[in-house]
Order: sequence, then C-alpha cells, then structure tokens
Amino acid sequence: YYTNIPGSCNFETQDQEWTTVCGLIQDTTDDFDWSISNSAAQTGPHTDHTPGKGQTFLYVNSSTQKEGNSARITTTKFFPASLGTCRVRFWFWMFASRQTGVLKVYTVEEHGMEILMWSSSRNEENKW
Repeated sequence: YYTNIPGSCNFETQDQEWTTVCGLIQDTTDDFDWSISNSAAQTGPHTDHTPGKGQTFLYVNSSTQKEGNSARITTTKFFPASLGTCRVRFWFWMFASRQTGVLKVYTVEEHGMEILMWSSSRNEENKW
C-alpha cells in the first residue's frame, strides 16, 4: 500500500527508468552513481525489503571507491514545509565492512543551505 503514497518508490523499473519513475536525479557532480539491482553480488543483500513481489533496490558499491568519494541522488520535487512532524521512511542495508561508507540524508532549505538530518556509518546486523 505504501507505494501509492506520493514520493514512494519500490524501484521495480527497467534499467535507469527509476530516476523518472521515482522522481530522483543522479547528481552529475558526484564521483559515482546509484544503480538498481535484485542482488548486490558479494557486497550486499540478496533480496530487497519490499513485501510481496518486490525484487529490486537502489544501491551503490562503495567497495570499489576511494575514501571521500560520494554518490548522490536528489528529488525532482520540492516538498512543502510540514506543520508538525515530517517523515522520510526508507530501508537500508549496510552490513559491517571495512569499506562501507556513510549514508547521509539532507534537506535543502529554500535558499540552498543543506541541513544534515540523519546519518549512519554501518548497520550491525545483516538485515534491512
């Protein structure tokens, strides 16, 4: 049911169509890109988190990157300020690895200032 909520995406798309379908943009100034897959080979989960028929997820392989490199996506829509609580909900898999980076979520205020809202450097369990 949650895939019908505006802004939701389960990444069940072909190739790079997820950017259009999910309303996301690859940052062209970053060092590497996000992709979709139904398994992240040796470095990640073997299935996605979506219940039912979901199979694919968005991922980056940080094991092939240098320290300090970044992969960044942004939304194509502006979201209005909320009255009360604003929530961003997502699942992530970052099982302990020496080469796992940091996952960060920012909001950008109307004048362009980025505000760090959340970050994680690893997930201690081998699960979403």
